Amino acid sequence: MSRPVSVSLAAALVVLGVVLAVAPALAAGFTICGVSGCTGGAFGRATDPGLTLVLLLVTGVVAALPLAIYALTRRSPRLGAYALALAAVATLLTGLVIGSDLRGCPRDVSQETCLEEAA
Repeated sequence: MSRPVSVSLAAALVVLGVVLAVAPALAAGFTICGVSGCTGGAFGRATDPGLTLVLLLVTGVVAALPLAIYALTRRSPRLGAYALALAAVATLLTGLVIGSDLRGCPRDVSQETCLEEAA
């Protein structure tokens, strides 16, 4: 029989993960368009779709890591599933907030232009 899971501790771990995930989310927001932003400003837009995708995945992993570790120590498949769902939601929500499509390019830029700017 498994021990009961502390809901307040699990909630605190989710908050901790989300707070820690802010750093890679900010980095992903920076790499999607570069120093001048997506408008292209003074230095022009510089996209890096590969790094943006990696940082989006890192954001999800970091957000879910504290809850996943707790799930492993408690041997709780349900908490593990919640951690996996948290990772997916954090990744997709961060991509939505920074304006990324599923390729790591800005949504308002064509794929061809994005790949040209990445080179």
